[in-house]
Amino acid sequence: MSGPLESPNPLAGAVLAVLKVARETHIEITKAKLVQLLYLADLDAIESGRTQFSGATWRWDDYGPYDHALVRAEEWVMESELVERRDTRSAEDGSHALSLTVDIEDPLNVADMECVRNVVRLYGGRSATGMKDLSYETAPMVEARAGGERGALLDLNRARRREQVAVLRERFRSRRGAKPPQQDDPGVGDALIAEFLEARDGLRRANAKILDAR
Repeated sequence: MSGPLESPNPLAGAVLAVLKVARETHIEITKAKLVQLLYLADLDAIESGRTQFSGATWRWDDYGPYDHALVRAEEWVMESELVERRDTRSAEDGSHALSLTVDIEDPLNVADMECVRNVVRLYGGRSATGMKDLSYETAPMVEARAGGERGALLDLNRARRREQVAVLRERFRSRRGAKPPQQDDPGVGDALIAEFLEARDGLRRANAKILDAR
């Protein structure tokens, strides 16, 4: 096992993290799936109350979330000889799959690696098409598509706000269900009616004076 890796490209560490977990779980990672998994891992971090860790600036591209800096990140990991790129008939993105050539230590901190592991284990076995459909259902992509402009910057914090609203809504429902039924004080209605009838004649005389004065 090699030691910790220092990468000049922030995205390269995130790429290696996904490929390390893929190696651990024996999941094939295509270039298309790699992008989707990184995006979902960033979302998972944000929904957990932290910040995204990949270093990507996510935008709505032709096939969903993307950052063209991923091209440079892929070139770096290839030049480092830690990753190999191979053709495979089962791959869905230009028949290219990526995998580590050697095992490495976790390239990210414990919390970030936990996000990556959760996301890869949950979704890594899906097809690239299935991953794309999943990313299109996320709050930042829904918002971008509603705006109708490709290339729009994705607001990943929207996922956190939606999560917060859901928590508050559920908290309100639970508290409302725990409250006892609200009841009117006995006799309040009768008292209001009596008060109105008592003042009715005075109101009628006041209105008549106002109308006569016009």
